[in-house]
Amino acid sequence: MVQKMRFTPGVLLFTALLLAGCQTEQQPPATGSAEVAPPPDPPALVTVNVIRRSAVSPRFRALGNIRPRHVSVVASGAQGIVQEFLVEAGDFIASGALLSQLRMKASSLEIEVQQALIREREAELAELLHPRAEDVSESRAQLEAQKSILTRVRRDRDKKLELDAQGAAAATEVRDAEDDYQTAVQHLNAAQAAFDRVAAGAREEQVLQAQARLESQRKHVEYLQAEQDKRSTFAPFAGFVVEEHTYVGQWLAKGDPIVTLASLDEVEVELMIDQQYVSEITPGRDVQLTVRGAASSASSEQWQGQVSTLIPRSEWESGSRSFPVIVRISNRIDNSVSPPLPALREGMMAEAEFAGVAVDAILVPKDSIVRSSRGAFVYVLNPPADGGIQNVRQVMVQTGVAVDGWIQVTGEGLAAGQQVVVEGAERLRPFKSVTIASAAAGDAADGSAADNSESAEQAGSTAAAGE
Repeated sequence: MVQKMRFTPGVLLFTALLLAGCQTEQQPPATGSAEVAPPPDPPALVTVNVIRRSAVSPRFRALGNIRPRHVSVVASGAQGIVQEFLVEAGDFIASGALLSQLRMKASSLEIEVQQALIREREAELAELLHPRAEDVSESRAQLEAQKSILTRVRRDRDKKLELDAQGAAAATEVRDAEDDYQTAVQHLNAAQAAFDRVAAGAREEQVLQAQARLESQRKHVEYLQAEQDKRSTFAPFAGFVVEEHTYVGQWLAKGDPIVTLASLDEVEVELMIDQQYVSEITPGRDVQLTVRGAASSASSEQWQGQVSTLIPRSEWESGSRSFPVIVRISNRIDNSVSPPLPALREGMMAEAEFAGVAVDAILVPKDSIVRSSRGAFVYVLNPPADGGIQNVRQVMVQTGVAVDGWIQVTGEGLAAGQQVVVEGAERLRPFKSVTIASAAAGDAADGSAADNSESAEQAGSTAAAGE
């Protein structure tokens, strides 16, 4: 008995597909048929603008902190205990105003002692310069007495000599009379010398010595008074007390700080200028600065300064190639309030803007710049050949000064009036055909009309700052 085989639908479908694959043969293409070329890429839709030529000035900005032109840490000139401290931080102090004072009692007593010695030296000198009349009279009387004695002794000697000539006097008596006479002569000479000395006054050497002692004592008192003056500290110039360093009762050594005083009539700003622009900065040049918060109105935030000093040394050890430039500004101080209020204060930040020398430049829109690992480039439209489709060429450029939405470039064959791709450049390649968008015509017309209207007065910045 023969059994019938049953096939499921899935088995039948698999068998049919297998037979169809085995029987299918690759049919060769018909002889003489041509291969079909792929369709060409359609032109890229782009927006263009016109390259301009204009004079532009490179502008660069720098930030700096305002600081006083004159600032001093006023110190004590002597040591002692502070008896008075008369100022506070924020006070405005006039030049010569008393800031603090140390105790004075010990120094005052020492000065009084030395002043008494001056009076003693003055009396000694007066005694030498002006002898008393009584001393002169006494010396004269002694001189006259010696003269009388000499006269008497001379008579006695003469009488003895007469008697000796007559042989009536002893030889010893004659010798004694002669000795008495010689003694009286010497006493008279001594009395005469004493009288001359008293009448003439002191010797010149004695007077000079007394004068030197007196002058030395006076200088010593002046020194003590100068040392005492150091115990009182005065403001060396008019300014603001910005910091206190002591108070009443504190012991101060010589040289210890008392206050920090700052003069804000004129302030300085130290700006760091990169080496590529430092040659354009010269002393005496006016600088426009912006100091926010210096006044209540925005218009007063603009200040006029002047370059004072260009320091010819950068911090090259730390890798910096920026040079310090000092700009001085005349401050405005409101004296209608007490203490006066300066508009510019220490530590405020100031922004300065400098304009370089104007140069004739080729300008393209910033949006036309394409940056890659090879550098920056733009796509410039080539003129169409015999009414054909326009294409673009790639031009490598170097960027420079940025002016609003435009930037200076240098590249081979770039000239004013040429058209450069602004939108769609990222999809292009060299010699790619393009179609200019309808809005581009208006842009090109505007760019062409404005070609010669750009001026060097437009605000700009460096290419690095602009990008």
